[in-house]
Amino acid sequence: MHDAATLADYTRNSWRRGAALYLEHPFVNGARWFRYLSRRLWPGRVLRFTDGQGNRYLSMKNNFTSFAVAVLGERDPNVMRFLRRWVRPGFVACDIGANIGTYTVPIARLVGPSGHVVSFEPNRPTYACLRQNIRQNRLANVTLLRAAAGPESGTAGLVVTADNFGEVHLAPPGGVATARVAVTTVDAEVARLRLHRVDFIKIDVEGFELAALRGATRTLDNNVNLVVQTEIVSAHSARYGFEVADLVAFFSAHGYAPYTCDPSGQMHPVATAAPESEVDWFWARSPTALA
Repeated sequence: MHDAATLADYTRNSWRRGAALYLEHPFVNGARWFRYLSRRLWPGRVLRFTDGQGNRYLSMKNNFTSFAVAVLGERDPNVMRFLRRWVRPGFVACDIGANIGTYTVPIARLVGPSGHVVSFEPNRPTYACLRQNIRQNRLANVTLLRAAAGPESGTAGLVVTADNFGEVHLAPPGGVATARVAVTTVDAEVARLRLHRVDFIKIDVEGFELAALRGATRTLDNNVNLVVQTEIVSAHSARYGFEVADLVAFFSAHGYAPYTCDPSGQMHPVATAAPESEVDWFWARSPTALA
């Protein structure tokens, strides 16, 4: 089980990175921060905002993701710079742990009408916001699944934290769940939806990444140019009893190597023996898949 000190370090690192991005355009981001804060303090349970590309969002108020997008204009600006260069019309993507859709919506724009996005989100109020965001942005190329991704289909307990709805996660062994949710697998949904290709998977499930990926082995093996984005947070993965080394071993067994994205959106190989850092890693079979 993770300890409070590790989680506190992760939180401080997250805010530190956010501050650096904020200072890139302090006046623009300052205005966005003031507008977001005023809306957050307004009576009501939800808030509305737009990102830097003009996409509209509805969100519950206690959600770090909504803060990041409303203030910085994008959830992860460096990753979005990469995606805007790399994603092509017709691509198929899976957004696992979609939250309110801050990856689903811009990726759906990038893949266009000939492409498709499949979004997994098990938490009921978050899913409701996600569904509304797909509707109000008039995106017809998105399939929404109110389910978690796991190693096998079934049901599981869900832990909902009121302080930050972005921290919702499946209950670890011995954990106390606040709800029951459906669980499916990536492979099952790819087969059910008759997807003949998958080009990109973004997975951010608060430490459950390795377990969810065990239900995607056929997809990993059958798509030679697939790129997978995973959150790397030791404090989260420790909930479920695995370490970053286990994730590296899993991907290596399927022929994938890790990369990180710099602030300009360029990819660089990861030296897996180096100290861990709380950043997203991207997995590909070769650098050409990222070109």
